Amino acid sequence: MQPNTFAPRRPRLAAALALAALALAAAAPAHAETGAGTALKNTAIAGTIATWTVAALKGAPFFGCLAHGQAGNDAWGGRVAAGKDSELSYESIGVERHECQLTSVGGFSLDMSPTISASAWQAKNDSLYSHSAWDIALVPMMHWRYPVSSSARLDLEFGIGPSYLSESNIGDRQKGSNFQFSDHFGVGVSSADGHWRAGFAFRHISNLSIRTPNNAVDFKGVALEWTP
Repeated sequence: MQPNTFAPRRPRLAAALALAALALAAAAPAHAETGAGTALKNTAIAGTIATWTVAALKGAPFFGCLAHGQAGNDAWGGRVAAGKDSELSYESIGVERHECQLTSVGGFSLDMSPTISASAWQAKNDSLYSHSAWDIALVPMMHWRYPVSSSARLDLEFGIGPSYLSESNIGDRQKGSNFQFSDHFGVGVSSADGHWRAGFAFRHISNLSIRTPNNAVDFKGVALEWTP
C-alpha cells in the first residue's frame, strides 16, 4: 500500500483555507462603500489573502513568529506613518518586532513584523462630525522582499488587522462602529540587515458591516521603520 503523501499537507491546506476565509469575512463584505482607492484596497486584501495562503501551504511558522519572533533576534523597533485622503489625514507611531523569516519563493523572501500602532486623525474644520479621532491597530505586516544589491532590498507590504476607532463618525464619514479593520498595502526599500525601511503606505479602514453606514477611508502616504 502506497503512503498517502497528501496527508501531511492537509493541516496546511486547512490552515490556508481558514486564513483565507477569515480574511474574506473580515474584509470583502465590509468594503462595499469605497471610492477612488478601490484598486489599492483590492490589492491590499487580495495580496494579504494570497500571502497568508502561501505561508500556510508552505508550513511557515506564522504563529511562532507572531508569538515569539525570530530566534536569536527578538528586538522591537519603531514605525511612523502619515497619510491623507480627500478630507481626512492621519499620523501614526507604533512599535514592531524585527522581521521574522517565514519562507521563500524563488528569489523572494517572506517575513512578518507584528505591529502595534496608535494614530491621530484630523478632519477639515467645516466637516459634519468630529474634527479629530484616534485609533489603535494590531496588524501582522507581511513583506515580500527581493534583494537588488548587497545592501538594499525592494519589498511589497501586505497586512490586515483589527483596529479600534475612538469616534464612529469623523469628518463627513459615518463609520458605523468603533471596531474597524485596517487593510494595508505598501511598496518600499529596506536595508539588507533589516534595520530600516521606507516606502509608500496605503491604508484602508472600514468595518465588517457590523453596523451601517460603513463609509470607508483610504489613506495614501508614507511609512518609515527602524529596528536595532
